[in-house]
Amino acid sequence: MAITAIKKKRISDEVFKQIKDHIIKGEWAPGEKIPGEHELVELFGVSRVSVREAINRLVGMGVLTIRRGEGTFVTEMLPENYMNALLPILMIERASFSEILEFRAIIEVESARLAARRADEQDISRMEKALQVMEKCKGNNLEFAAADLYFHVAIAMATHNSVVIKVNAIIHDMLKVMMEEIVDITGYTGGLYYHRKILDAFKEGDEEAAVRLMSEHISVTINKMSELRNDSKAKSN
Repeated sequence: MAITAIKKKRISDEVFKQIKDHIIKGEWAPGEKIPGEHELVELFGVSRVSVREAINRLVGMGVLTIRRGEGTFVTEMLPENYMNALLPILMIERASFSEILEFRAIIEVESARLAARRADEQDISRMEKALQVMEKCKGNNLEFAAADLYFHVAIAMATHNSVVIKVNAIIHDMLKVMMEEIVDITGYTGGLYYHRKILDAFKEGDEEAAVRLMSEHISVTINKMSELRNDSKAKSN
């Protein structure tokens, strides 16, 4: 992932985002030393203050560790610290596609049931807007993936369950990376088809249809990713 010069007003936020994305994507691994402050200033094309603010935020989150006289490193999380540092672990220890999709199959299917039961007009409006953006963004993978993810976030919000909503917020960046890669590989048709059908089920308050469609949606994605992996392995052999 190439580092690009920052041109937006909230400079330190943009530096924070790019550093975080490098860690999420595994390009800077746990225990690895990241570029020094001076090098980051040159790479990003920003001030030393902006770089320092971004690093301090990540240190505060437990994602980075500063070692005096050595530099700044991606934090190595030990098993005994896992329950006390869930967010940094999820950022640093990148889960596999299959693990994330399995998680979605467990959480999102039953979230769809709750959403069908509890969604109000505002929830339906959020999903409709996300679907409209997906329609408009065919051909732009990043924007399509962002709208696709927002549709699923809107489902979590429609559960009106604070734990479901918070868990989705915690893993949002991990899901974002996964969604972008899925769209790159599988395209637009499947997401649009199932999202329309799922939205119709929510509008009708049909819990069983919502559960069935969400389960199908995730299963189809899992199967497609599995087929592509098998094809890739066969070609490499």
